[in-house]
Amino acid sequence: MRQISSKRTVQRQLVVLISVVLGISISEVAFASGHAPTAETIEADSDIALDVKIRGVELGEYKIRAYYPVDAQKSTVRFVLHAAVATERFAEAQQVVETRRHKLRDEVITATRMTPLAVFDEPGLTSFRRRILVRLRRTLPELPIDDVFVSDFQLTVKSL
Repeated sequence: MRQISSKRTVQRQLVVLISVVLGISISEVAFASGHAPTAETIEADSDIALDVKIRGVELGEYKIRAYYPVDAQKSTVRFVLHAAVATERFAEAQQVVETRRHKLRDEVITATRMTPLAVFDEPGLTSFRRRILVRLRRTLPELPIDDVFVSDFQLTVKSL
């Protein structure tokens, strides 16, 4: 488990480094071409950044296998789950996620295994996200989340 978290940390650091390098190179091109950002543009961008009312909390990476004996199928679902939280309750949400990580994980796994395969074909995975949100709100009412989002989704179905 320690190795996985350190691997994620290295990946995040690499992404941040690449973002910084790209940002610097883009700004150098802007300055060289004479299209440097003005004070008004910088101020407007900072105002937009301060008006953010929702932040995201990572709820974990999942790889869940489910068996459907009636259909003689086995599925493997992989995704990363994030929760949208109001900015003023962000610290509270992070604390609840850290202290109740195992319960949260159990509920997400249960919701995923109970989901029929047809639901995974929906655009935006709205029903699947709704199932997870309902279970989390019912089981962990102290978790102040507004919505859940799925990224890096991958579904593999095999016939038995």
